[in-house]
Amino acid sequence: MKNVYLFLILLTHLNLQAALRADDIIDNISHYFATGNSKELSDYFSSTVSLSILEDNNTYSKNQTEILLRNFFDKNNCRGAKIIHRMDTNANNRYAVLEIFSSTQKFRVSLSLKNFNSKFLITDIRIDKIK
Repeated sequence: MKNVYLFLILLTHLNLQAALRADDIIDNISHYFATGNSKELSDYFSSTVSLSILEDNNTYSKNQTEILLRNFFDKNNCRGAKIIHRMDTNANNRYAVLEIFSSTQKFRVSLSLKNFNSKFLITDIRIDKIK
């Protein structure tokens, strides 16, 4: 009987962790990169974003960043993404590295997020080709 209780506690703990991860910001952002959805992705942008796409870097407004990413997604037809690395233990900053796939190319995406009034927003995006 003791083993049954331990099993139920473990199962409850795993279900709780899965529920918490379902609303994870890095998972959500990865999903929008995988589907090439710049509109939904823009909900996670800070008011200005330092954006580097294939050696073209500058700081843009939230709206400009959305347009530039939409153009990138349109040109590259993203078909999937994988989280390579994540750092989400700091109370004020998050960091993630994604690999996104198009039909002909792979890209490495580095993201920095900052806590603004208890909401993490993307402040930096860097997209490079993987050779």
